[in-house]
Amino acid sequence: MSTSARVRQNTNNLWGRYLVRAGAAGVVVVLGGCGNSPAATTARATDTATSSPAAPSPALLPQLNAMVLRSTDLPKGWLGLPHKTDPNAAATDAALATCVGGRNTDSDKVAEANSADFALAGASISSSADSYRSTSDLSSDTAMLHSPKVSTCLEQQLVKQLATSLPKGATVESASIKITPGSAGGPANVVATGTGSIKVSTNSQQAAMYKTVASTTSPVIYVTVAFITGPLIEAEVDTSSLGTPLPASVVKSLVADVATRAAKG
Repeated sequence: MSTSARVRQNTNNLWGRYLVRAGAAGVVVVLGGCGNSPAATTARATDTATSSPAAPSPALLPQLNAMVLRSTDLPKGWLGLPHKTDPNAAATDAALATCVGGRNTDSDKVAEANSADFALAGASISSSADSYRSTSDLSSDTAMLHSPKVSTCLEQQLVKQLATSLPKGATVESASIKITPGSAGGPANVVATGTGSIKVSTNSQQAAMYKTVASTTSPVIYVTVAFITGPLIEAEVDTSSLGTPLPASVVKSLVADVATRAAKG
């Protein structure tokens, strides 16, 4: 699981939309599956005994595309924009694996699908689905999500990446990410969830621009992530919102949609 290029990408897109006229280049956040770099490797065949159940085969791109969020999953009004790949995803995955003390499973990824990046006012929602070669890959990534180090490591990566991508005159005032193992009351194949917030200090020009779009001069971006598994599949749903958290009922419904499809493989 790229434990998190996607939330970073969501926040980058979100911040850029609202501060571009103030000269902002965009912001990046960190939270997501354990590898968001494209892959299309052929799956290796698995020998099975005649009396044993057939081992699952890694899902290919058409299957993964059917799992990620679609426009009909979202409430009315959300606009689907073409997904933008994060060029720093591989480096982020490697750094997080090193920090947590886990194994980077990016090289075992077979295929990856990304939903559109959905946007509405001050919020963004996106999702991804990846297939892997073996169950050991999923076990390694789940173990990372259950590590007591993962929240701290994500916060460190978040602050580091934001510091290099914020517009001139803006600084990270605070960042908090909490990854919690378990489904949080959702489908059983949701293996962990995360919530966080990023507060940014801005200069007077940026603060004025922010107030025109968010009715406040206190720029806070709220993020959520859900980590989901299926048969040799890891999926993810990420959200970010400016000024106000997205309603929990909306997030829960979207996570359930992806989790239900991922469970079927």
